[in-house]
Amino acid sequence: MNIDLVQLNDGRLAIVVDTPLPGQVRRVEYYRDQALFMLIYNLHDHPGDLMHYELPPHVVVEVQKAGEIVIIDRTGTGHGQHDYAVPLIKIGF
Repeated sequence: MNIDLVQLNDGRLAIVVDTPLPGQVRRVEYYRDQALFMLIYNLHDHPGDLMHYELPPHVVVEVQKAGEIVIIDRTGTGHGQHDYAVPLIKIGF
């Protein structure tokens, strides 16, 4: 799965995907102790997908300020909206 984190011109953070996701993202969890994201879907049978790279410190500062994150789906698979905002839940200390 190819997932990238970008900052939009308006300052919001966005996750851009270019491979099909298993469903529409319901929320994104950010694990502070590991500086990792987990995508949580509107599916009961899928635990979610972990982004497998730790965020650099200058990006962590922006993540700590954000209350939501935009999902930009560039796959064209039609799992619902192509660009939409979801809650960004911060977990840990």
